[in-house]
Amino acid sequence: MTKAMTPTSENTDTPPVTAAAEAENPSASLEAGRKGEGVPTAREGSSSPGPPTEVPQDPANKTPADETAVEAVEDTRYNRLKAEKEALYQRLLRLQAEFDNFRKRTEREKQDFYDYALTDFLRNLLPVLDAFERGLEVAEGETVADFKSGFQLVLKQFSDVLAQAGLEPIETSGQVFDPNRHQALMREETDAFADNQITGELQPGYTFKGRLLRPSLVKVAAAPDKTTTETQGS
Repeated sequence: MTKAMTPTSENTDTPPVTAAAEAENPSASLEAGRKGEGVPTAREGSSSPGPPTEVPQDPANKTPADETAVEAVEDTRYNRLKAEKEALYQRLLRLQAEFDNFRKRTEREKQDFYDYALTDFLRNLLPVLDAFERGLEVAEGETVADFKSGFQLVLKQFSDVLAQAGLEPIETSGQVFDPNRHQALMREETDAFADNQITGELQPGYTFKGRLLRPSLVKVAAAPDKTTTETQGS
């Protein structure tokens, strides 16, 4: 014999509230009505919580781990700056040593140049010295004319050596007096030369590679005073 099965509802609704129970507890009927309507109650807490708010940390409340991290960063920076300073100091020492060596080498080369600058000039003067020594060995039968001729040859040889070194005589014959190259020791009145013209040379002057080495000592002509000439003629 088959028993008739009473269909059951899968929906587990809240059992109906009787009138007597509603009178005794009105809030129960209200909560049952909300459940039946599908309205969530405050107890169910259907709303999801938001992200947690980060609370700023007070600098005075640093932990020992934070202080250790800060000290490690400062130590790293200090060590880097110390290494850079040491590298720059060593570089400065090397540059200073190189400059000191360069200065000493330059001074030594300059002194060597001064000491040996006249080497070629003196080498060219040696034949002149030899000629003078041979001229002193006067042989029998030589006259003054022969001696003078030999002396002139030695003088020419010596002048050629000086000219090769850059020494040049200053021209004075027929030149107008130039205070930059001549020095007047005498001034004579004459009609034979123009006014301020060199009439004679007392000592030759020279230039060395275009620069005045010694001025020429000369006599300079001056136009005669006409008043004195007329007085003497009368």
